[in-house]
Amino acid sequence: MKKSGEKKRARLRKKIWAAAAAAAIFVILLAALCLQSRREEGEGLIAGLSSFQGSSRTVSQAEYDFFRARAERSTGPQRSEEELDQLAREQITAVSARFSLGNHLGLCEPYSFEALAYRMEQENIIRKAKADSGEAVYGAVQFTLESYLDYLDSNLETDIVSFLVDNADRSMLEQARTYYDSHTASFSKLVSVTYELEDGEGLNTTETLSADELRSLQNTNSPLSEFLSSAQPGEVLEYQSFGGAAQRATFVEAKWEVPAFEDAVPIAVRTWLNAEIMDGLYADVAQNAPVVFGF
Repeated sequence: MKKSGEKKRARLRKKIWAAAAAAAIFVILLAALCLQSRREEGEGLIAGLSSFQGSSRTVSQAEYDFFRARAERSTGPQRSEEELDQLAREQITAVSARFSLGNHLGLCEPYSFEALAYRMEQENIIRKAKADSGEAVYGAVQFTLESYLDYLDSNLETDIVSFLVDNADRSMLEQARTYYDSHTASFSKLVSVTYELEDGEGLNTTETLSADELRSLQNTNSPLSEFLSSAQPGEVLEYQSFGGAAQRATFVEAKWEVPAFEDAVPIAVRTWLNAEIMDGLYADVAQNAPVVFGF
């Protein structure tokens, strides 16, 4: 009976030690997860995207030749072979980085030069069918390979920035606020313009238009609207009304205001991203998702 009791106690001690070990492992794992979570929260969205590891991509001779010809068309044949080669490689790297980031964010399919021509042909078929049926077609009715790449690339850049604006974290908002406070003049909004109007009979009136009224004026009197949008105090515009009467407008003043940051968050974040972040972000992505020239 004594030996049987000792065996029971030994089994009980083993169970206690096993439970304690399991609890310790659980605590360690939980602490590690919490630490990782805190690290990721502190890291922020931009830092996380800058360090994400994408897959490398091999550039074909056909893709290189396309970008080499593109570089020559944009800069002229006076560039040396070495300069054109460098420009072509830089363009390939930049496009690949944007599509790698866009794909990582779920905004586009993985980039493939080989599939680009096929996708362009399909887009051209759709656009031609719409045009033939009288539907509105926005942008080009038919793309070339170069214009189609520019179209996709430009839209993707806009989509990436919009995604970052919509998902801005606290760190991004703080940095955008700092940028906003340092560049307040860039965010000024036109409130109103005032001008003096003299008609052909010598009658003078003073008019003040709000920003919305000035935009509406573009539809009825575009010369006056364009003048008031850019004139300096004292500048004069002489023109004829729709009835043929002589008109003379003298610009008096424009009133501007800087909205509070809270009222300008989207445009402030977007402007800060484009001015200070996107070039560096794309450069980081290019390093972490490199292109390989396979020739």
